[in-house]
Amino acid sequence: MTATQLRIALVHNLREGGAWRAMDEHRKHLSGEVIEFCLQTATPIGADARVTSFTPRAARLRPALRPLPRHIDLAALSLAWRRLGRAVDDAGCDVVLAHPCQFLQAPLALRWTHPPSVYFCHEPRRVDYERSAAAQVNRSTRLLYGGLHRAEREFDRMGVRAAERLLTNSRFTAARIERAYGRDATPVPLGVAEVFRAELPGGPRTHLLSVGTLIASKGHDMAIRAAALSSRRWPLIVVAPRSQPQEEARLWALAEQSSVALELRTGVSDLELRELYRGAVATLYLAREEPFGLVSLEAQACGSPVVVAAEGGLPETLVSGESGWAVAREDPAAAARAIDALEDADLQRAFSARARAHGCAQTWERSAAQVQRALEQASGR
Repeated sequence: MTATQLRIALVHNLREGGAWRAMDEHRKHLSGEVIEFCLQTATPIGADARVTSFTPRAARLRPALRPLPRHIDLAALSLAWRRLGRAVDDAGCDVVLAHPCQFLQAPLALRWTHPPSVYFCHEPRRVDYERSAAAQVNRSTRLLYGGLHRAEREFDRMGVRAAERLLTNSRFTAARIERAYGRDATPVPLGVAEVFRAELPGGPRTHLLSVGTLIASKGHDMAIRAAALSSRRWPLIVVAPRSQPQEEARLWALAEQSSVALELRTGVSDLELRELYRGAVATLYLAREEPFGLVSLEAQACGSPVVVAAEGGLPETLVSGESGWAVAREDPAAAARAIDALEDADLQRAFSARARAHGCAQTWERSAAQVQRALEQASGR
């Protein structure tokens, strides 16, 4: 390490998913010594990650037994972040690059770390700042959990206030951060990994594809409805990082009701995902108010035209009418019309070529260079 290189503390509590992938790609392309710090509940990037112990208990209990343990878990989480913050200080890092906490959103360690920090905020806490998410909170438990939710919200805001600079993934998310926290965030467009940009011979288009965590907001159900309304009723493959039996059962029931041939795959490798993108007539990403949409870029880089929800940051990921379409999320017929348009072989080839050119132009090297500049500015380099 040269005298001009930074010693960077990478702080997070993320499990595998889009935000975790973005963090990993930025880490690969940063210049300097990157030391990973995470909580025990995270998925570490490297085998040498410095892991702080934290074991939540409440989720293992029946709902009726959870109120007190959940409060105890929050206190334990706060203490774990404090220990992690001290570990960062002891490591003598020049600057902190923080990514989210799966429980609080902003990592509370920033309150206790002394090096200047840059927080890559992928989105504010939806339950606090999004009306549709707040509406899903169980009203009957507000007396039990009201104080807990207020504490979680304040801890999130503490982490945001402690960061010298905020980065985010899209113009849409930057606007939400300003409304939620009253702070400016610099949009840093994400990139596409080399594995998805590899130039390979084309193959047959055999299916529709929907990729994302198995939760209702990701729009897999909208993809099933769109497939059912398409003229050819293409089979649909849903890919997710991990299993979620309740959501899987809901999707299976909807597919059976809609007469759609559905296949669910979890934990696939990047190479397997690449082949699924390449074989897709279209990749559907009909998520609700998605902050950005890394899947859309990956699909396009593999030559798959995309049909995304016309909300959130998803419209920022494509060249509308050239590499795909943005349609009303709650209108599966509009998505089906886009799929049917791709039955035209010439249009399919043109959209596929434009999608590949657009997706391949989005590199992690370019994205990480913006993160590097923010770290250097925060540290005074």
